[in-house]
Amino acid sequence: MVSRLFTSRRKPYAYPLDRSNDRAFPADWRGQIYVWDIDKTYLATEIHSLSGLLAVPFEFAIDKRNVAGTSALLRSLRRGMATPGLTEENPIYFVSASPPELRKVIQRKMLIDGVAFDGITFKDQLSLVLHGHFGKLREQVGYKLSALLLNRHELPWDVTETLFGDDSESDALIYSLYGDIVAGRLRKDTLKKTLLRHQVRREDADYVTMLADDLPERELVKSVFINLEVRKDPSRFAAWGPHLVPCHDTFQAALRLYEDDQLTDHGVAAVAEQLVVTLHRQPPSLLRSAADLVARGALGLATLERLWPRLQAAGLAPDYFVVDPKRIPQHARPAHADSPWLTPKALIAG
Repeated sequence: MVSRLFTSRRKPYAYPLDRSNDRAFPADWRGQIYVWDIDKTYLATEIHSLSGLLAVPFEFAIDKRNVAGTSALLRSLRRGMATPGLTEENPIYFVSASPPELRKVIQRKMLIDGVAFDGITFKDQLSLVLHGHFGKLREQVGYKLSALLLNRHELPWDVTETLFGDDSESDALIYSLYGDIVAGRLRKDTLKKTLLRHQVRREDADYVTMLADDLPERELVKSVFINLEVRKDPSRFAAWGPHLVPCHDTFQAALRLYEDDQLTDHGVAAVAEQLVVTLHRQPPSLLRSAADLVARGALGLATLERLWPRLQAAGLAPDYFVVDPKRIPQHARPAHADSPWLTPKALIAG
């Protein structure tokens, strides 16, 4: 099937967003698109305290700290499966709940990190305040679904997306709802009722439903990675199915992306090197991360066995450890459930 850009006639923005999309795609473009949250996913922003929130607008780019390893992971995703020295220029988009007044600071931070991107969406918090919509300042489901669907209208229709978020907000819910919307499982009244159930304001539920109505139907969300920032137990995401991968660190995400043929061994090594050399994390801790992922069934032991010598040769993995099924307990990678739903059915309005 020939790729095409999907366009539609639709009303002007109903949700106050500040968007940029700097990439034009040819009609036959094929590839993989990556969408990232910023706070607690790319940047280690303090958003759980009043003092942390108040400090955010006054930080300089050089003051902002990364979630460990994310700049190396983003650069590796940009290169994709290209041979060393080349790049596939995979598209990267950011969706941030930060205000657009931080655009220049965040863009400078990305420049410092060598992170190339194609577009960012910010939440226009000042507009919300001026219109008295204070309840929307914290509400993210309506906002992020609006941003994701507006992006989807402008992206090549038949290419898949991999989404990155964290567990400090509602990213697992948002991304899974988005996948079900794009696939056509969640539209019209069921979608609207589901959004209202999750405290989305009625006008925003109407807007998201309108954006969804304009789309064709196709399975386009490849996988969802959730950075375990707030609560560290990954088992609480078991009901979300195999498309959602909770990760304790970026090394775990890199390993799974490698298994899914979205990252080369050089890309995984780049992430490991940033963690070990730059951030002084000890190689045995990477072993524990890898063993945890295998034990959860989120990574095949054969994948680790294939990759481990490459990491050992670079001094990024303990040389005393041999990948052995007897030493690393593992479970089979979960098969796709009989139900095609990405969102747990208990969270969908009846």
